[in-house]
Amino acid sequence: MNPKSAVASGMLTMVLLGGCPNPSRSQLQEQPEQPAAPVMKSTPAALSSAPAPGKPVTEGRLIDSGLIIETFATRFGKKDLKQVPSEVIDTGIFRSVPYLTYETSRGELNIYGDPQHPAGVEIGIYAGKASTKEELRNLMAGLLQQAADRDLVHSLSLDEDKLERAGLTFEVTPPTSDESYGGWWISIYDAAAINRARASDAELKTIAVEAPEQKNEPPAEPKKPPRKGKKPDTSDRVYIPDYSREEGTYVRPPL
Repeated sequence: MNPKSAVASGMLTMVLLGGCPNPSRSQLQEQPEQPAAPVMKSTPAALSSAPAPGKPVTEGRLIDSGLIIETFATRFGKKDLKQVPSEVIDTGIFRSVPYLTYETSRGELNIYGDPQHPAGVEIGIYAGKASTKEELRNLMAGLLQQAADRDLVHSLSLDEDKLERAGLTFEVTPPTSDESYGGWWISIYDAAAINRARASDAELKTIAVEAPEQKNEPPAEPKKPPRKGKKPDTSDRVYIPDYSREEGTYVRPPL
């Protein structure tokens, strides 16, 4: 999904992102006088309270960003966790949505949108057995705070699947998909919030820079395919690792 060069300690960012507040999703309307129907895993269920205005549905459903990073590191390699440049994606649902990327030798974690109020989370691998995919599915389920959401994740097919519940999309994308760029991904996101999180051209000029040049050294492992619709004769861009969003606008940190 992105270049391999490390730019900052993932553990430092873990500290910076820890403790984000997470209000929950709005309650669904009740339908009195209707006979109760069996609740399926993919059926929206009433949620406890309304989210803060403008906040994504992920709040109150996913744990906060700091705990997401810590859980991923604990399960997939805390010793070699690193933050790496996040390549600007030009196609698909995550087009022009800023994100942070953390890698270990076993997998990759992407957190999309405002780091304090992420609109989506994605975990993937570029090579792995079915048992590793199942482990990633279990890891993703562990990031969720509601039992019905966890059940839905466990019901996802490891081959390819896409389900929705109460404003969240739960998706497994196989390596054969045009948007996977050679990887296997499991993601949870609020599609409406992802659209709101999309950066404008002006914002991209502020928080995206040209990708650093790769050293002429043999890679330690096979190079990942870029996860973007790269056009001929265009330079790669990556998001700066410490962008933030203030009053609905992406900004660089103060000097």
